[in-house]
Amino acid sequence: MISKSKGRPQKVSDNELRKMLVEYSSDYLGKVTYLGLERETGIKRHVWSRRMSKEIDRLNEPLISYTDNDDKLPLPNIELIVEQHFENKKHLVQALSHINDVVQALYDQNLTLKNKNHSLEEKLEQQTDKNKKLDQTIKEYEEIIVGSAYGVVRKDKKIKKNLVSIEAQNEVAATSLNFKKMFPNIFN
Repeated sequence: MISKSKGRPQKVSDNELRKMLVEYSSDYLGKVTYLGLERETGIKRHVWSRRMSKEIDRLNEPLISYTDNDDKLPLPNIELIVEQHFENKKHLVQALSHINDVVQALYDQNLTLKNKNHSLEEKLEQQTDKNKKLDQTIKEYEEIIVGSAYGVVRKDKKIKKNLVSIEAQNEVAATSLNFKKMFPNIFN
């Protein structure tokens, strides 16, 4: 006695569906969707979801293997890529070419960042030298200003008069400790 299978007879076999899925995935990089498959092949979405869901899920798995250490670069899982695309050399070459392109882009970005880092280090060194020179100039001016109070220093530096002087009108204010009166803007 022959047992009949329930439902409508299949118009397309599973092997044919797999071949169409491989062709579709090799032509369209990225996530494989049921709607995209329906549009491309004319076979309804429910057929794809019932009969090829495992294969489609396997194709949509990320090809990158992540490690526990976040400091390392997430590397592609080569074994998974080869396993997924073993029967379709064109798609395997495309996947490996994509990996190669990503590695090359990262290398180029690394070179650009190294050059930028080098130029920034040079600028930092120049600014540090400039700051040291300015600090030295400030110290020299401070020594001249403070030293101008002494007659010997004025004579040695050829300064005509004391650069810091307390005149009679501000003598009381200079010796006073009433900071609120001297600096009203600070103590509002």
